[in-house]
Amino acid sequence: MKHFLTLMLLALPFFGASQLPNGSVAPDFTVTDIAGDEHNLYSYLDSGYAVIIDFSATWCGPCWSYHTSGVFEEIYEAHGPDGTNEVRILFIESDNSTTDEDLHGTGANTWGDWTAGVEYPIIDNGGDIFSLYQCGYYPTIFTVCPNRILQQTGQATAAAHTGYFQSGDCAPASTPNDISLLEYLGPNRTCPETPTPLSVKVMNQGTEPLTGFTLTASTLFGVELLSYDWTGNLDTYEMEVVELGEAIFPSTSMFFIEVTSEDDYEGNNSVSETMNLTSEIATSLVRVRFTTDNMPGDNRWAITDDAGDEVAGIEFGDMTESQTEYDWWVNLDDIACYTFEVYDLIGNGGSIECDISSFNADGVNINTIFTVNNNGSWSNLNKGFLVNEINTEISESFAVPVTLFPNPIIDGYVSITGLQSTDLQIAQIFDVAGKCVHTEQRSGTNGTWILDLTGLEPGVYVMNLVDGQRHQTRKIIRS
Repeated sequence: MKHFLTLMLLALPFFGASQLPNGSVAPDFTVTDIAGDEHNLYSYLDSGYAVIIDFSATWCGPCWSYHTSGVFEEIYEAHGPDGTNEVRILFIESDNSTTDEDLHGTGANTWGDWTAGVEYPIIDNGGDIFSLYQCGYYPTIFTVCPNRILQQTGQATAAAHTGYFQSGDCAPASTPNDISLLEYLGPNRTCPETPTPLSVKVMNQGTEPLTGFTLTASTLFGVELLSYDWTGNLDTYEMEVVELGEAIFPSTSMFFIEVTSEDDYEGNNSVSETMNLTSEIATSLVRVRFTTDNMPGDNRWAITDDAGDEVAGIEFGDMTESQTEYDWWVNLDDIACYTFEVYDLIGNGGSIECDISSFNADGVNINTIFTVNNNGSWSNLNKGFLVNEINTEISESFAVPVTLFPNPIIDGYVSITGLQSTDLQIAQIFDVAGKCVHTEQRSGTNGTWILDLTGLEPGVYVMNLVDGQRHQTRKIIRS
């Protein structure tokens, strides 16, 4: 096999990419297959067919193994146009750099003849559709139901694929009145005694226009939280996000939103979620402290309010220094429920340290809300907290950053500005081996502090600054 090593290396995910999530509405597209026939996705769906889309590449080993397993030939023969006529299959070669020779097994970047024995349509140069569906790897295999909702069904058996597109969740509209609850969209964290908005995505899965229905939210043990009567007009397969109103949860619990009015099919009438009540209490003054690993640009943090709006945070790439501590002071505006979230861009977590703490008006730490000290794999960690006190006389000094100049240090002297506390101030300097090589302290003052570091050898050091209740770490370079 030509270019075998290259082919194996290429059959990997594209890091940072992620395909459209399950439950998304499939984007429409029109393609022409290698026989010259045109295919439009929505035309097939509107005709009541499910459509399986196989995004593959001729050089992809796993794609070839699945392609030659005979799964799709079996499905197409039994359930395609000459069978029960329930499904259509589209094979889309999605790497535009490959050639027609590769597709037919005679090129340099292929595992064989992809057209041999295949009756369902084959489309070449489908990179634009691959991108439209935000695919992250080969093969990516979706099943799109007549209602336009997609599911990644993957390299399943013929029976598993068939079971899905023949299920009630994927069936075409067949009864006049069918209300389908697709997904819960509201928050899954709240605070005690806090009204929490509930919402759900609804689709008309019936053949007649949908003009009204009733939704009821209740806990796992049957305690009704609220009921909502919706009126409007949805044609077949049209969707709408329905806001039910606000509910107060007595404790952390699973809850259900269900259709409680007349409906012709009950199999899609319910969605569930767990509402988590936080026990963490805070004032409006919080400090976020983050120590980076060797990939500082891959992390960010955010604080969101109870409506899901971000009220504070940083973006990926804002932290640029490895193994460095960063500090942020945030004064939240309202007594409310908030969520603190930490993100990792590529999902490997990394060896980072992070905490968020709450402080009183004197700058004394009264509660560490959340601590992360983790080298495991994760893409998102979060914790809720309730602000129950506003610090109305917070000194702006808490938000003043400490600065060092010059850095790199040229003549051996560095100026420190931004120190605000009237308590003891300490500067400790550590070498790369973690040994403390210099310590100074002084009584608290807000004036400039000049350190004499002429005795340090050229190199990279870490300076730990204690400014009363504030602790900040900075990397310094002695040139």
